[in-house]
Amino acid sequence: MELNYDVMFGMDKQMHLISYGVISLVVGIFIVLLSQEQTVKQRISVAWVVLVTVGTVEEYRQYMTPHRSAEFLDAIANLFGVTIGLVVPLLIFCMIKYRNHFVFKLFAIYSIVLIPLFLGLIYFNERPFVILEEPTRENLRNLLAMVGL
Repeated sequence: MELNYDVMFGMDKQMHLISYGVISLVVGIFIVLLSQEQTVKQRISVAWVVLVTVGTVEEYRQYMTPHRSAEFLDAIANLFGVTIGLVVPLLIFCMIKYRNHFVFKLFAIYSIVLIPLFLGLIYFNERPFVILEEPTRENLRNLLAMVGL
């Protein structure tokens, strides 16, 4: 079995992920800002179901449109975009609501450690997916030196 990574992770799938992610991020922010504190999680869940359904039905609509194609992986990219877009405002809401709990303090410390590690991986990546310009590379080098990597 051979996997075609261009089809699986191509620009089309990335655009589905990004567009549904941005749409659901905006919807999630509005839900968090306009809902009562007790109903935020329920409304985010309803928004997830509605947006995933819209993304899946949209793939079926493309099947019926000339010169368009319906793809299973597009629907999966839509699902991941919606999930990521709605999790971000929900996570921020929970971090603000439960900011004095131990788990979120631990999460904040973990993030402080994890972000420089990810930046280091971008710098040391053997097969670069992004090429940084020299001033940016120098800033990243200085940041990694300051962190101790």
